[in-house]
Amino acid sequence: MPWKLSLGFKKMRKSSKILFRLTAFLSLVRWTHILFIFSAQTMSQVFLFTPRQDIYDIFLDRHFFAIVLTTGFLVAGGSLLNSFYDLEKDITQRPFRTIMERPVARKYGIRLAIWFYVFAMLSSWMNLKLITSVFFSIYGLLLWLYSHKSWNTNILGPLIATLLAYTPLLILAFASFPESKEGFIRSLPIAIVMIFLEWRRQTERIQMYRVTQGERKIFVRRQWVYKSLLLVGVLCIAFI
Repeated sequence: MPWKLSLGFKKMRKSSKILFRLTAFLSLVRWTHILFIFSAQTMSQVFLFTPRQDIYDIFLDRHFFAIVLTTGFLVAGGSLLNSFYDLEKDITQRPFRTIMERPVARKYGIRLAIWFYVFAMLSSWMNLKLITSVFFSIYGLLLWLYSHKSWNTNILGPLIATLLAYTPLLILAFASFPESKEGFIRSLPIAIVMIFLEWRRQTERIQMYRVTQGERKIFVRRQWVYKSLLLVGVLCIAFI
């Protein structure tokens, strides 16, 4: 009987380890960012860029699927690289989250990032037009430079991060041209508002770690307000 209990505890510990590592991995690749960009791309494609196309045809379209897949791989790879380049800074600014992400070893994280970049390039170059693939290649390079050159620490960091966040939508609009022209022009006002909100969010996110613990709570609440407004902005695409 005791050996059965021991075996049960070992299995439970193994399952907990796997779950903990999976949670750490999802945190490192910033799955919420990927989900947000995917939602924005899908809403834009359905309601703005190809509104006359049936929704089922859009989801079955090889080019749209390749764009979404390439974006997801690049953002995941870029997030992994950014996490490991900023490890020393994050351990002081976000100790709990950084410790939670530690089960994914640095060498495995970098290998995963490289593989994500490889999958992204394969998805892009095998399915999309040459010029679109070139744009995605440049986008991947900029994501790497953003982390490697510590662009996120200088005064232009929030602006660069904001532009990188919305670049996949610009690439999607370009890939859908000329059908996307009318919808792209209609979406410019809300796009400008969302870019400004994201820039403010990124700016205050940096400032948040330079204030006292008591003041930081105000910044955290405002971060959630910005995120909520950005989500509302994505949902508003359906009514433009």
